[in-house]
Amino acid sequence: MPAGSKIRLGVIGCGQFMSQQHIQTIGRSDRLVLQHLATRNPEKLQRVANRYDAVRASTRWQEVIGDPEVDVVVVGVVPHLHPEITQAALEHGKPVYVEKPLAETPQLCLAIQRKAWQCGQPLAVGFNRRFAPATEMMRQAFHAAGPPCTVFYRISDDDRVRPPDQQWKLECRLLIEIVHIFDLLAYLFGAEPVRIEATEGRFNDTLVTLEYDNGSRASILSSSWGTMAQPKEHMEAILDRAALEMDDYVEVRTYGLADFPAVQRFAGRPYDQCDNSHVEDFARRGLDALRALRQRYNRLMLDSGVLADSGEAANWERLAEMMGQPPLPQINYAADKGWGAALEHFCQAAMAGTTPRNATAIDGNRSTACAVAGRRSIETRGPIDLDSRTWDPENWVSSKGASR
Repeated sequence: MPAGSKIRLGVIGCGQFMSQQHIQTIGRSDRLVLQHLATRNPEKLQRVANRYDAVRASTRWQEVIGDPEVDVVVVGVVPHLHPEITQAALEHGKPVYVEKPLAETPQLCLAIQRKAWQCGQPLAVGFNRRFAPATEMMRQAFHAAGPPCTVFYRISDDDRVRPPDQQWKLECRLLIEIVHIFDLLAYLFGAEPVRIEATEGRFNDTLVTLEYDNGSRASILSSSWGTMAQPKEHMEAILDRAALEMDDYVEVRTYGLADFPAVQRFAGRPYDQCDNSHVEDFARRGLDALRALRQRYNRLMLDSGVLADSGEAANWERLAEMMGQPPLPQINYAADKGWGAALEHFCQAAMAGTTPRNATAIDGNRSTACAVAGRRSIETRGPIDLDSRTWDPENWVSSKGASR
């Protein structure tokens, strides 16, 4: 593709996440074009297609992957549809950016891995945190310190306030959400997990412990029973005579790392038709700004009645009125967790014929394998050994020339 040419994207799915993340990224990009949009809901399809000037719109995903004018396919639908759509797009000669989880079992992930190699097409899994500005700083710090490292990672939310169309996200949190953290830890450590143990007092209120082949260890606290008043993600890392703390990708604090700032703050991510004052506020005040915004957002959720009954449509309508004009952004999207950079980089690399830095099918398989083993550990009440050949089969990578 000639330098500077527009990259035409076929997007499958336009729910809340896709509409507020990938479709907005395409809309504000100088290089990307929304060539073909598909979703099953005709009303939603027309609304989003009109707002973001989609060249074509369909209610069938098959029309997107078969469109000769589409250069790259972006898949963001319910997880059980990922394997069928992704493999079909690869067979049509399209590079694919597919949201997490890649698939619901390692076997299905492996089938996608092999299909991508057979078709000679790049594939990325939407582990966007790799592209967050805060992650780049953390990875440099981990590399400078060297292994082993010990990490505590909390990721908590109040999933009881999910709107009706997001009820599928209330299924196993390890597979739906914590795959992000399984990928992030392997990326930061530069190591493979070898053992996992998980315990659960109530469903989706989980403690996970992981061991890695370079001696590193990690504990993850994952919960759907938290509060939106608290930052969603927090990490503490003990390095070699050094330490690092991160809060929701808006602030990183280091200790004993002479070549890194003691405190680094990161701008937020802007959204169409929203109050975007948080963008610069995060850059100036970091964690303090994030806490203030989340506590304000939580108060609105409480006063509107959504926290008491998220199944009542009138409460959501009241919340929309209370948010003001322009409204606050969706609170879990306020920080820059790399969504835009991950998609743009993949599209440009795929069209330039260079290897994208995104998470691959192997990375997607690793995270799914951890999620499935974690659930099995909860059920059996014991640790589960992990074998990297599950996601990186012996001789397959070396003989096919694939790489992480």
